[in-house]
Order: sequence, then structure tokens, then C-alpha cells
Amino acid sequence: MWKKLLVPFTLLAVFSSSVAFADAPCKKDEDCKGGEVCILALKPPVCKPPQPAGKPCKRDKVCASGKCEMSAGKDVGVCK
Repeated sequence: MWKKLLVPFTLLAVFSSSVAFADAPCKKDEDCKGGEVCILALKPPVCKPPQPAGKPCKRDKVCASGKCEMSAGKDVGVCK
């Protein structure tokens, strides 16, 4: 009986601990730590290091290149 319960509880413990290390939700850059920025273009917004080329952005600051290219009338751009 215990062996049948051990595996599911072990998997649950491993999964729940990995969730704790996932990217933290944020509303502004000050919510982030360690040089990360708040990526508002993601749903939900999360703290991440500056994005490489091709990733979604809303501000230049979130791109490693410092350039977020946004098309007219679009809410989300692309890091260059």
C-alpha cells in the first residue's frame, strides 16, 4: 500500500518544488532581481534576463540589444 502512494507523492513533491523556481510574476522592473527585467509582453508578465533577438517585447529595455521594434498599431514588438 505504501509503495503505491510513495510514487505519486514523490512526483508531487518534485513538481511543486520546481514550480517555486519558475519565473516570478511582475508588474514593473523593480519587482525583479539580479539584472532581470519585467517582460510585459508575456502573459502573465514575468521576470527574465533581457530577451534575445526574435523574442516578444514592449520596451527597448527588455531586449539584450536595447532595441524593441514595434509595428504601427501593434501592442507587442520583436527584439532586434
